[in-house]
Amino acid sequence: RNIGIMAHIDAGKTTTTERMLFYSGYINKMGDIDSGNTVMDYLPTEIERGITVQSAAISFNWDNTQINLIDTPGHVDFTIEVERALRVLDGAVAIFDGSRGVEAQSRMVWLQADGHNIPRLAYINKMDKTEANFAASVDSLKRQLKANTLILQLPVFQANQFVGVIDLITMERIEWDMQVVSPNQNGRNCTIHKLTNKDKEWETSLSAKSSIIEQVCFGILLHFHMWNNVTLEKVLSWIRHGTIDRTFVPVLCGSSYKNVGIQPLLNAVVDYLPQPSDIQHPFLYLSLKSNKNLSLFRRYYDNTLLAMAFKVLHDKRLGSIIFVRVYSGTLESGRKLYNVNKGKEEKVLRLMTVYADEYKDTKVIKAGNIGVISGFQSTVTGDTLLESKQALEAATDVIPEPVFFCSVEVYSPTQEKALRHALDVLCKEDPSVRVNFDDYGSIMLSGMGELHMDVVSQRIKSEFKIDAYFGPIQVAYRECPTLQVTHKAMYSRTILDNLYEVEIAIQISPCPELSTMRDAINVQKPAYNPELSYSAALGVIQALQQGNILGYPVMGADVRILTARAKRGCPSGLITASAVKCTREALDKASCDLLEPMMQIEISTRGENLMQKILGDLAKRHAKISDISTTDNDGNMKILAEAPVSEMKGYASSLRSSTSGNADLSLHPSGYKVVTQERKLQLKRKI
Repeated sequence: RNIGIMAHIDAGKTTTTERMLFYSGYINKMGDIDSGNTVMDYLPTEIERGITVQSAAISFNWDNTQINLIDTPGHVDFTIEVERALRVLDGAVAIFDGSRGVEAQSRMVWLQADGHNIPRLAYINKMDKTEANFAASVDSLKRQLKANTLILQLPVFQANQFVGVIDLITMERIEWDMQVVSPNQNGRNCTIHKLTNKDKEWETSLSAKSSIIEQVCFGILLHFHMWNNVTLEKVLSWIRHGTIDRTFVPVLCGSSYKNVGIQPLLNAVVDYLPQPSDIQHPFLYLSLKSNKNLSLFRRYYDNTLLAMAFKVLHDKRLGSIIFVRVYSGTLESGRKLYNVNKGKEEKVLRLMTVYADEYKDTKVIKAGNIGVISGFQSTVTGDTLLESKQALEAATDVIPEPVFFCSVEVYSPTQEKALRHALDVLCKEDPSVRVNFDDYGSIMLSGMGELHMDVVSQRIKSEFKIDAYFGPIQVAYRECPTLQVTHKAMYSRTILDNLYEVEIAIQISPCPELSTMRDAINVQKPAYNPELSYSAALGVIQALQQGNILGYPVMGADVRILTARAKRGCPSGLITASAVKCTREALDKASCDLLEPMMQIEISTRGENLMQKILGDLAKRHAKISDISTTDNDGNMKILAEAPVSEMKGYASSLRSSTSGNADLSLHPSGYKVVTQERKLQLKRKI
């Protein structure tokens, strides 16, 4: 099973994974997030902060089944890290806090999983908390996620303490021994009691099981009488069928921290989530140059190697290592692979299976499995790997534009090379990290959020041992043309008594569909004289890196070089400089607007007093409220709004302080909007 663990931050992803590893026998002692000794959170940043910032993979066995598990981040700044992991999963376990139900980021990752058609289980965690409410949590899945839930377990309480679950399929009450002294024995011992009509839970459990029967019959179009005298294996098969088809979402419960419910969760992973052969991956990352049918493409690759690099890491011992998912064929150590994106071959020097931050050598990785390659230099996240060169081209990832940036400098010139190497490694690992150089050679680092930027800067200092200065985090404004203009000009210059004349003509057009993509400009150059056209295109791209309003990069622009002429022997640098000047003159005519990145805000809280305080603070930050709603009968309320990124710096800490931690916040970039004239004047005064 290739599965992922996904949830809102602090819902218990890493703790659940740690318990899975312990009860499967893969580790002998359970780690703890507060102690910083969990298997999956091994980066210094993760240990210090107590959160997952980078997806980690591990393989272990349960019930004679190999489980390849990926623990993903829960913070919104690392949404792209979750997206990369989801592309290689066959199934997922979505974890929810039993006292909170669906939270902002759990909704986000759920929608991401919907986008990849991933079957999943829902696990209601933290049922030991006083505020935990299983029924309300399940109801939030139905209302907020539109999930067709299939409740397979009910919680068991004794003296108001959560001690176990009722398995509605087998009609058994499973209770865990909570009195074991050793924490590394806790949860191993449980008692299983077969329910009868003499038990107090019988009526409730029987009614819940009847509901399961009705749902499964309706969901997979079975006749009700087919449930008479059926075997347990048949029931499991029907539920598995409905789960894989995403007809319904099985719901289980437990308390990972208290070691209750982990073994049944692992059983459910094996019983209900798909194995690789059950899933038909659409190969969205490949497109044929010819018009061949996709089914023919699949048949062609059934027995030959097709793999995708979904993660790149820099290991201190091994250097650059590539995490790959093998879709078909067999990946072997020592073989040369063809990188479709880069158009080159690279040799697999070493092939390994993964165990968090440890790796074990292997000779072969078979289809459906995840492995690690070392020895590649050019491969980056998202690249497609084939057995040999084929007539294919790879589609590139669409990654949102970063919304924050800062300058980076080293105190000692001797560390300049080391800094550039560190930045190169980080960009390969995480394509949402960008590095640019301004006209003066200064390094500008860009990222998706304040925490994202903070984590990257901390990694540079701690992991790469570079003593660097990071300037204040700034907002990544953009400029864009609003008019289509054509500009033609002749530029001349005398060099060593030789007069050189360069004629450049360009057309700039607004192109809004480019405004949210990584390649936010499109430059078309003439087909004739490739060398001259290349030099001119270089100048256009260089000019677009610095707009004419406040010097921010230009986006949402479609640029055509109509004319590029120069006499033979004209230096390429002069052609590039002429194109720069022509482009900037054209931008003056194109009536450019200043754009600012916007942030989608979702806040969940309880109580009218807190609500008024939050709304007042949002108004001060120029936020536009789009919706205020009540999410349940307990008075929990949700605010949806949008505000400029510049106004949201430090808002998470401010909200936590003003509400004493009684508000849940989710922020994610939502595109760019035109800056008002008043705010534009304010920005000009600041600059």
